[in-house]
Amino acid sequence: MKNSGPVAIIGAGLSGLSCAQALRAAGVEVRVFERASAVGGRCATRLWQGHLVDLGVQYFTAQTNEFKKELLTRLRQFRPIISPILDQNENVVSAETGPRFYVLQGNNYFAHVLSLGLDLRLNTAVETVRPSSGGLECLGETYRAVVSALPGPLTARLFDLPFAPTDYVPCLVGLFEYAGTGIGSARHCYARLLPEGREPIFSSYCENNKVGRIVGDKTVFVVLAAPRFSREHAASPPEKYLPLLARENEALWQVPAEKATASFGHLWVHARPQDDHRHRVDLPPGAFLCGDSRAESTVENVWLDGVQAAKQVLSYLAEVGG
Repeated sequence: MKNSGPVAIIGAGLSGLSCAQALRAAGVEVRVFERASAVGGRCATRLWQGHLVDLGVQYFTAQTNEFKKELLTRLRQFRPIISPILDQNENVVSAETGPRFYVLQGNNYFAHVLSLGLDLRLNTAVETVRPSSGGLECLGETYRAVVSALPGPLTARLFDLPFAPTDYVPCLVGLFEYAGTGIGSARHCYARLLPEGREPIFSSYCENNKVGRIVGDKTVFVVLAAPRFSREHAASPPEKYLPLLARENEALWQVPAEKATASFGHLWVHARPQDDHRHRVDLPPGAFLCGDSRAESTVENVWLDGVQAAKQVLSYLAEVGG
């Protein structure tokens, strides 16, 4: 068995990539495995109908000096979202964590920039990691340490744990395009948040508030379905659940249904963790976690947690002589 290493990272979302870059900066050889054909995970952007639409993470904030420095040094091309977010009573939802930002080229561009210079293996699924002499075995090679940046249930399967460190809720996403700009109440705000338990919509965002994203005389909404609705329709084809989301979204934004021109549906199986379902898990020596399996599910927090995981890996390698 070939001895590679010393560190493998499973998952090329923001936390895995920030962990990899922090280890690389410390002089550690790192290899990143990603089952998808692109980096970013749930920080996903789709080119749809000619528009750049954020399918996953809608925006991010920056509170810590460490993350602000990262954005200014590595990214730069981010812009503030000026329009407010409203709740179900038309009250402005204050941005307690500071201004909301988006990336001009799509929010997944941040992940692309983070991936530069890394030994990255796309389209490479890692199903299991097992202890072996000298470390942990992954795809026929031995690594001194392995970091899982996967959602909790996938991490449990990876390390053969009896239960996941975190339970996740699914989320159906609907993209809806309408003819015209400034239709309904689209000019009034960037997003509308609905209370937990209300069905079928959890939140709805008007992408036109991200300057430079929408082309032509169109209005585009990104609708995140509520958890119960998402579970009930997870196995349904988009043509079954999209009309239900469209009808509610049109009422929410006062958009005429006859102006609809296109729609698209997507399912995030592991959309976000349930904060009240976090569990302590015992990992094998040399195995580590990062991401929203243990951190709050925001761009800044998962990035910071990747950096924190890198510090833990470095400490471990120093102890075992890696």
